This record gives sequence, structure tokens and C-alpha cells, in this order.
Amino acid sequence: MTAWGVVMTLMGLVHNYPGLLIARMALGFAEGGLFPGVTFYITMWYRRHECGYRMALFFSAATLAGAFGGLLARGISELDGIGGKPGWAWIFILEGLATLFVGEHFSQPTT
Repeated sequence: MTAWGVVMTLMGLVHNYPGLLIARMALGFAEGGLFPGVTFYITMWYRRHECGYRMALFFSAATLAGAFGGLLARGISELDGIGGKPGWAWIFILEGLATLFVGEHFSQPTT
């Protein structure tokens, strides 16, 4: 999650199309294991009859995130021109920073 946040934030700093393609490929590498990893993690913590409900919640949350992500992106794109960056760059930067914060905050071991 932290790697995804770093790559997503850096995608907002790209200035040309080839750089964006390379950054997008790095994002795919960071994101590629998320769904199988979450599925594996769920199966390690819950009994077989409990897994279906947890996986359904996870996939439903992913669908809801996709549904509302467009609204969030539309609002962020209104930052067009601030700091000399286009609106699409702000989408990458702010969503990446939010993910980086959550990934770092919740990955810390509790004592």
C-alpha cells in the first residue's frame, strides 16, 4: 500500500507521455498483488464458512470506491493551475498522499 502511494504521488510529477507509461507500469507492479493478497490474508484469519462474507465486503467496498472515486477526482481536478500543475496531476498527488498516509499510519506495529 505504501509503494502504491509513493508511485501514485510521483505520477503527478511526470511531464511527458513516456514517463507516464513507465509510472503506470510501476503502479501496476505495486497494485498487482492487492486483490490476491487480501484474499489470501482473509483465508489465514477466518474459518472457511466466514471467508465468503468477508470477501464479499471487500469486493463491495472496492465497487463503492470505484463509484465515488469519479466524484472525488472531479472535485480535485478543480485545482487546475494551482502550483503550476494541471488538474489531473493533482488527482494523482492527493490520492497518492492520502494512500501513503494511511499505509504508513496503519502499518505501524502496535505495542
